[in-house]
Amino acid sequence: MKLLGKRVLVKKPARKESAIELSNADKAAIDADLMKSYTALEVTHVGDEVTNVVVGDRVYIGTSLERAEVIQIEKDYFFMVGDRDISIIWKKD
Repeated sequence: MKLLGKRVLVKKPARKESAIELSNADKAAIDADLMKSYTALEVTHVGDEVTNVVVGDRVYIGTSLERAEVIQIEKDYFFMVGDRDISIIWKKD
């Protein structure tokens, strides 16, 4: 897969499944609350025009995450954001 432009994919942390059946609206509300706690997300793909972030870095996106597109690749889910939405970068070791 090749990601184009100034886009970055970060892995969406898995939400723990509940034993209680939740409506889609409840699941969305829980996801919205969880997004506030995501502080260091792992970069998995970078667009061909991105220069300041590499795969394996951890990043803080902040409130821009609320409007990020969520995409599924195989069985995993990712947030797609622009590189300008990234506020803090922790470089991979």
